[in-house]
Amino acid sequence: MTNKEATRTLFENLWTDPELARSVCTEDVTWVTTRSMPIPGNEESIEHVGFEAVLNVANSGKQIDTGYIPETMSYDVQRYLDAEDDHVIYQFTMKCKTKAGRDYINDYLFLVKLRDGKVCHMQEYWDSKQAFDLLMG
Repeated sequence: MTNKEATRTLFENLWTDPELARSVCTEDVTWVTTRSMPIPGNEESIEHVGFEAVLNVANSGKQIDTGYIPETMSYDVQRYLDAEDDHVIYQFTMKCKTKAGRDYINDYLFLVKLRDGKVCHMQEYWDSKQAFDLLMG
């Protein structure tokens, strides 16, 4: 499996088949989130270590009262790009409805690092203020 395939397997299955997603991650996989959007259950840190912590981050937007409606989530734009060494860049646009009936659209970029063919670290870049204003405002 190439680095791009492992990254794609993680993101395509994180919400639908977590065990398959887990299979392409190291035990110490780490998701680094933005500083401006605390994750429930780990508000004091932007580093979320281990697959259960990664899954908590992935589901955090769906768990709040005004969060995403999972069935409405779509990704019209997706790119997986090889970067230097063991890195992959994953860029996508997510669209969905919120539980408050609002339209959500945001652009995301992840810098993903792999070790021995498995995802070990990912850092997200996105407009967290827009998301905060829409979901929490």
